[in-house]
Amino acid sequence: MSKKSSIQSFQQKSGLFWEEKAEALEVALAKNKIIAAEKKKLRLGKQGPQHRLFEGDNLLGLKWLNQAKEKFDLIYIDPPYNTGSKEFKYNDRYVDEEDELRHSKWISFMYKRLLEAKQLLTEDGVIFISIDDYEQARLKLLCDGLFGQQNFVANFIRKCKAGSGHDSRQVAIEYDYVLCYAKEIDKLEFAKATVDVESDKKYRYSDEFVAKRGKYYLRDLDYRGSYSKSMDYVIEAPDGSKLKSGGKIGKPNTWRWNKAKFEWGLKNDFIEFKQRKEGWKVYIKQYQYVDNQDRKRVRKLPHRAMIDFSNAKGSNELKDILPDEHFSYPKPTALIRFFLDLLDKKEAKVLDFFAGSGSSLHATMLQNQADDGERSCTLITNNENEICQKITYPRNKKAIEGYKKRSGKKVKGLSDNQLRYFQLKLKDA
Repeated sequence: MSKKSSIQSFQQKSGLFWEEKAEALEVALAKNKIIAAEKKKLRLGKQGPQHRLFEGDNLLGLKWLNQAKEKFDLIYIDPPYNTGSKEFKYNDRYVDEEDELRHSKWISFMYKRLLEAKQLLTEDGVIFISIDDYEQARLKLLCDGLFGQQNFVANFIRKCKAGSGHDSRQVAIEYDYVLCYAKEIDKLEFAKATVDVESDKKYRYSDEFVAKRGKYYLRDLDYRGSYSKSMDYVIEAPDGSKLKSGGKIGKPNTWRWNKAKFEWGLKNDFIEFKQRKEGWKVYIKQYQYVDNQDRKRVRKLPHRAMIDFSNAKGSNELKDILPDEHFSYPKPTALIRFFLDLLDKKEAKVLDFFAGSGSSLHATMLQNQADDGERSCTLITNNENEICQKITYPRNKKAIEGYKKRSGKKVKGLSDNQLRYFQLKLKDA
């Protein structure tokens, strides 16, 4: 199938249509090969992860990585949001809000790069893509088509700012999004969040087992859900009266535990009876530190898709390192560290091909420091307005060597890291 036919087939399946046109770079690629020339190498420690920064068009970088048959466990990108504010170039020209093909050009631009990115993901890998309302809907359709709707993990809703909203015409928008897709959903395993049982106010009762089991809350033993005959039996109350789930034997109610488990719970003080106006009620004691078999347990739950990582924190981080340089809306390192923590793979290979200020590399090094990880990070960014030379590289160079904040406080360097700086070029084939 030709490239044109393949794109048309994709468009029909995804329900997303755009004008497909080869970028000038793609035309040049047909006659040239990609080379990566090393410009600088920073090495302070004797060992530690090797990180890379590629200066050049990210389509070149992605193709170079694919030619080298590299694989990455986690990809995070913060692409241009296409708001019409001169932050998105297509074929070397800015796309403004008056351009009738503005969305079409953006989709074409993203399609080519995400197609390359998909090939770079490991089978159990994951990609996170920051976006806002301008292109979120189209990006979701594009990713459903490229990665498969079945591999959609979540649409994280990120609170990115807070304020009075005086500059908002109708509603103050304080959120953007991070779309997340797995390469193969059945192979992806995210870490769970530890439940803070210490500050959870529902654990308000205590008994003689508090030192070992912690406090507890009461959970109704009576249950209305999928019916099981083994869970439907008579319980004797303290006064000798007979209790039945739902007030009778038979559907729809049952007890949450079978009879043997209930008798074990009664014997080991995991059951509590309380007399209410309507009669006796039976409860399970749900403790802070042990499960319902009296085994020590750290309670964990899946992370939530509502997250709070302010752009202001990202700006302050960058200003503390490079006070004389300006970069709009750098992502806070805490956001990327949250995603690294979700994957919970301490030797993960990380890629960011819209590297911008270099937050992803800084975050990777900080996360390694926090949990003794050995993650490596690869960045790709162009050098528009000398961003790579004046911001991306110096920011991470200082993070490795150490720096002094605007407040005067010294920050120790992340010296157990190596950083290699390459420039992507085209050479006659």
